[in-house]
This record gives sequence, structure tokens and C-alpha cells, in this order.
Amino acid sequence: MGIANVKVTRGLPFLKRGMKVYQHHNKRFGVITSGNDSRNINVRFDGDKFSVNCHPKWQIKYFDTDGKILADFHD
Repeated sequence: MGIANVKVTRGLPFLKRGMKVYQHHNKRFGVITSGNDSRNINVRFDGDKFSVNCHPKWQIKYFDTDGKILADFHD
């Protein structure tokens, strides 16, 4: 499974590999590297060598290529 499955099952049609995100919980920026079998996204945070599993609607903000906020899931 990949990004396409996450887009459909989580209702996030704008998701793309390489998209910039910000996770409020750990206060870090990163980029989406893929989707996974848990219907979550894998994100490589700035300065890290590996991607980590992130719920796509928990404490996360999505940006388009111009830096405009597309969605912000912040409690």
C-alpha cells in the first residue's frame, strides 16, 4: 500500500510524496516519503536518516510547494 491508499481511506486527496509537513507534537519539519499498510504516512524529519510512521491526521500540518498551509490537524 502507498500514498494512494492513504489519500482515499483517510480522505486526504492532496497528499504527495515529497510534501513538506510539520508535526506539532515534536515541533519538527519533514517530508512525506511514502504511505504504509497502517494507512499512515512515513515522514523523514529534518536531520534524520530514516522515516517514521505518523498518523496523517494527528498533530500534523501540510504545506504545498509555495509554503501555503493545505491542512492543519492540531488539537
